Amino acid sequence: MCSEEPEGEDGKDMFALTYDLWKEVLEEVIEAQGPLFSAMQEAANGISLNRELVEELKAAEFKEINNGQWHFLLKIELYADDIGGFGISLLAAEAPEMYEQIKLEAISKHGVSFDDIMGFEAEHGLDMDEEVFKIVEDRFGISTDYAENGLLFELVIFDSEDIDNT
Repeated sequence: MCSEEPEGEDGKDMFALTYDLWKEVLEEVIEAQGPLFSAMQEAANGISLNRELVEELKAAEFKEINNGQWHFLLKIELYADDIGGFGISLLAAEAPEMYEQIKLEAISKHGVSFDDIMGFEAEHGLDMDEEVFKIVEDRFGISTDYAENGLLFELVIFDSEDIDNT
């Protein structure tokens, strides 16, 4: 009888990857993006919502916001409702290569390969990106849209629907 554990292509024990380790990788990905999320929240807190700003956004649709090293867009979305409702969001973009690099660095810190992660996720019905984005939204209030040309982070600053629904 053979008592050796099966090995992955990198020679590591395939069973070394556990759900707890997978969750640690998720947290490291989120932590690596933490400065961006904190900067978004800080920028949002520094925005004074007033009639002048709303009119400026209605005319231009977007306004660039610089917060130190970070560059964001302030966006207005007009609603087709009877009261002229709208939402204002702060947007940040991240290149897909940067996000993938963050993930690879977090994965490699734990001595597993990207292929090991992919296999683990396939076997257990998990999706790292989906879980990261859900945690980011729950923890920071920032939604994420993953497109081919990059990640788009959105922090809603004002939404007239919130007032309508109270």
